[in-house]
Amino acid sequence: MSISLTEFKTTVLNQLLDFLWRQWSALGVAGQGAPEERRVIDPEPLLLLSLTVCRYDARLFDEILDWLTFNSSLMNAQRLKNLLQQFDFNCTAELSAVAELLGKKSSNTLKWKTLSSSHALATPEPLFYFKDGKSLPLSSEKAPEFSAHGLLRGPVKLRGYSQPFPVQGMATLLLRLRALLGVNSRCELLCLLGASDEIHPADIARQTGYFARTTQSALAEMARSGVVEMRSSNREKMYWLRPGLLDKLLRPDGVKTAWVNWSPLFRALEILWLGLIDPRRQDLDPLLLASELRRLTIAMRPLLGEAGWGMHMRNESAYRGEEYGPVFVQDITALLERLNHGAPE
Repeated sequence: MSISLTEFKTTVLNQLLDFLWRQWSALGVAGQGAPEERRVIDPEPLLLLSLTVCRYDARLFDEILDWLTFNSSLMNAQRLKNLLQQFDFNCTAELSAVAELLGKKSSNTLKWKTLSSSHALATPEPLFYFKDGKSLPLSSEKAPEFSAHGLLRGPVKLRGYSQPFPVQGMATLLLRLRALLGVNSRCELLCLLGASDEIHPADIARQTGYFARTTQSALAEMARSGVVEMRSSNREKMYWLRPGLLDKLLRPDGVKTAWVNWSPLFRALEILWLGLIDPRRQDLDPLLLASELRRLTIAMRPLLGEAGWGMHMRNESAYRGEEYGPVFVQDITALLERLNHGAPE
C-alpha cells in the first residue's frame, strides 16, 4: 500500500470528525466554524454514527450531549430504536447511557426509558480515546449513567452553550418540521416527498425507519388534504406533492429537497471505522491486509448501494492479491471527499 494503515486510520478519523462537527454545528452545537451544510440533516442516524466515532473526540461527544439536553423534545426515541435494530449500529451501550442521562435531564423521562434499559458492555472499558487509540486518563469519580452501561468516563459537566437550531436553510428542515407538526412520521414523509417526483410508501419506510403500515396510513391521510396526491398503478400507490403549495418550505429556489438516505450510509461508515481499528487488522502484511479490506468492502457495499453511494467502491474481485489495498484507500478517500463536500446529492 502507498499509505500505512496507521496513517489511513488517522485520515479517515479526521475526515469523519470534520463531517460530524459540520453537521452538528449546523444544528446549533457550539464549536468550530464550518462550511454551510446544504443537505437535510437527519438527527437520529447522525447520533448513532456519532456515538461510535466521537469516542475519539470527547469535546464533540459532550457538545452533542449538551445539544441533546436542549433539544431532546425534538428527537424521536422510537425511531432511534428502530434504526439501531434495522441497521445493526454498534452503539447500543453508548445510546443506552445517553438515554439514561437524558431521562434524568428531560421532562419526558418515559420517552428515553425504553432506550436506557439494561444494555451494557460485558467488560467495562473507557468511553474516550485519543486519536492514536490510547484511552484518555480516567478520573477517580465516574459518571454513573455511563458506568452502568460499561463505559467509564468522568462526571458529565455540560457547558450549556448549544444554540437553537437555525429556522432557515435546508440543513434544519426536518427539525423545523418537527417543531411545527410534532415529532412524527409526517415530517420525514414531507422531506421524502419534496425530494422525489413521486414515491412509493415502501421506499419511504426503508429510508426513514418507520413501519410500512405507519407510512401507508399517514400518506393516505395526507392525500385527503389536497397537498399530497396519489395514483394507483398495478395495485401500487404512488404519492407526490401537489406543485406550489409547499414549495417555499420544501423546494426553495425550485430545487428538490436535498434529502440523503443517511442511515445506511452512516452504518457503512461505522463499519469502515470499526473495521480499520479492529486489533486483528493491525500489523498485517500487504496481502493479508488487502484481503481484510475486501471483507470491509463486501460488508459496506449493500449499505452504500441502498444509500445511493455504491458507485464509490470498485469491484474488489477485479483486483488480485495486494493490488486491492491501494484501490480501497483511493475509493474511501473519494467517498469521504464527497461526504465532506457538502453539496446536495
